Amino acid sequence: MREDAPVLMGRGLTRSFGDGDSRFYALSDVTLDLFRGQIALLMGPSGSGKSTLLAVLSGLLRPDSGQVIASPDGQSVDIWQLSNRERESFRLKHCGFIFQGYNLFPALTARQQLEIVLRWGEGVPAREARERADDMLGLLGLAKKSKQLPGSLSGGEKQRVAIGRALIKSPQFVFADEPTSALDWAHGEQVIELLRTAAHERGSTILVVSHDHRILPFVDAVFHLEDGRLDENDGVEGKTPAAAAHAED
Repeated sequence: MREDAPVLMGRGLTRSFGDGDSRFYALSDVTLDLFRGQIALLMGPSGSGKSTLLAVLSGLLRPDSGQVIASPDGQSVDIWQLSNRERESFRLKHCGFIFQGYNLFPALTARQQLEIVLRWGEGVPAREARERADDMLGLLGLAKKSKQLPGSLSGGEKQRVAIGRALIKSPQFVFADEPTSALDWAHGEQVIELLRTAAHERGSTILVVSHDHRILPFVDAVFHLEDGRLDENDGVEGKTPAAAAHAED
């Protein structure tokens, strides 16, 4: 049982789509806790509500009911009680996103995809932003691709650029939807190691949605979602190799 307080809490989250007889509940009364310095894995069959839960927790999709309480800097806030502008500001300041569709700017090089996050979102000087972008691309095995546009990158390379963009500002919360889906396992393992480092060494809270069971040894906690409901025994640390190793650090 952890003694520290969670930094991201979902409470009674319900989200439906459609109306009347066609209404479908993607989430039904979901409650979970995520902690600082934790990398958690959300698993479940296709259509179980995983991406919906990720979107609700990250402030991208409003739930029908329930709360998402975040405490990135010690002050707790229900992100769904914020105005649209306040919620956008919260995401910009505290969150990093890894989407299945990459969402890269087609006219920006791999380096510029990362630089813009630092310069626009963080106010980092140009030289420092470039150096940090190049360092991250190096960690991702993309040093020689820094000047290339997305159109000339492979799917796996685009995915790694998107992952670098999410991690470059060391956000408190990282939401990753199938981050290894476009990668061979050599690069997939490299990416998961980066995510684990962001959690264990920089204190980020990371939630990964994935079908990839090879990720299991690298995470601290596992949640199983099926038919919009979480297994009541989920999320307990110490059940994975990574959790045991982290506890011994």
